[in-house]
Amino acid sequence: MPETSWINRVREFGPLIICIDTKGNDLIRQNKAAFNEKKKPVLDRISAQLGFIS
Repeated sequence: MPETSWINRVREFGPLIICIDTKGNDLIRQNKAAFNEKKKPVLDRISAQLGFIS
């Protein structure tokens, strides 16, 4: 038996993004890791093209 009951009325609360699921998978960390894997080659190409600036 719960000690209290709460009734909440909410409007325009979504959409929501669930970043951690019940198995402990973290969407934010997974996306950061995927981004960082792709970032280095792109930065290397940009640096090679802009080498005259540095």
